[in-house]
Amino acid sequence: MHSTEGRRIMHPIFPMDSEGNIKIKPLGYAKSPIKKPQVGGLTEIETEIVLNDDSAPCLDGIEEFSHILVLFWLDQIRSYREKCHPQGADVPLLGMLATR
Repeated sequence: MHSTEGRRIMHPIFPMDSEGNIKIKPLGYAKSPIKKPQVGGLTEIETEIVLNDDSAPCLDGIEEFSHILVLFWLDQIRSYREKCHPQGADVPLLGMLATR
C-alpha cells in the first residue's frame, strides 16, 4: 500500500481502500473463437490472453516459466447448472466449478 501525506491511496493493479475492501480490476481478457456455450471439442481450441497495457510490466521475466495460473471471474454466465458432464456424457457428473 502506498502512502501520501498520511493518506492511503489505491494500488493501480491490486486496489484496496482504507477499509480493506478490494476492488476487482481486470488485468486483461480472454480472446476465444468460441462465441456460445458448447460441450466437448475444446481440446483443439486456442484461447489468447490479452493484457491491458498497464499490466504488462508486472509480467517481466514470465517467459522463464513453463506454466502460469490464470484466475478468472465468471462475469458473463447468464445461467448455469450446478453439476454437469464436462466434455460430454462419458465423463462423471461434476460440480460446475470443478470443470473449469
